[in-house]
Amino acid sequence: MIKEQIDINQSNKALWISGIVIGIFVIALITNGFGLFSNNGNNNQIPQGSIPLLIGESPVLGDENAPITIYTFSDFSCPYCAAAAGQNQEVIAQLKSSSPSWEAPIPNIIEDYVNTGKVKLVFKYSSGHGTGAPAHIVSLALYDQDPKLFWEFHDLAFANQKDVSSLDKMKSLAKELGADMDKLNEDIKNNNYNSQLQAEDAMGASNTVDGTPTFFVNGKKVSGAQSYSVFKNLIDQELNN
Repeated sequence: MIKEQIDINQSNKALWISGIVIGIFVIALITNGFGLFSNNGNNNQIPQGSIPLLIGESPVLGDENAPITIYTFSDFSCPYCAAAAGQNQEVIAQLKSSSPSWEAPIPNIIEDYVNTGKVKLVFKYSSGHGTGAPAHIVSLALYDQDPKLFWEFHDLAFANQKDVSSLDKMKSLAKELGADMDKLNEDIKNNNYNSQLQAEDAMGASNTVDGTPTFFVNGKKVSGAQSYSVFKNLIDQELNN
């Protein structure tokens, strides 16, 4: 009788262990080896839903072979983006009052590194303040005509920031720069740039852009309108690596 009870207990124990093993096996199948294995043997895959930083159709300034790429996620309606571009004097004064040595980063980066072939600057849209889309649409239409027109408009739009939500006023700025207005109007009418703005905004959100301006210097994130010295130190480190 005692032996039969022991046999029953052992059988129950064996069934219990078998159940655990089967359960673990099922979970492992569902979770792809508890995440220890990746598809195709690639352990560096981008997580599902993320978007890598790529230039794509975005405006670029500088040598395509420059060793350093700086992505700028910006919004023409963002006061701090304008300050980073050296345009919003009120915000620049505020930044200098907090840090007297503060300098606008973008003009200095262009002068010291873009013009010397060390950096290429990539401009991306991010819907930071939400009213700059008309200016961005005009800017992309201008880039298609001539990259130089884009960068001239870049500064002019930031200098006229109160008007960036008005498509008509942004087209007036484009006309001042000598743009082909027939082509520009046709491109805008055909909604040629809406999907690009959406894609750039999504790319920024996927790469932890939660405010403007946000920069990536060879993948290293710099948030906000930091002084030029912050960028200079980071760029020089990258150049010396």
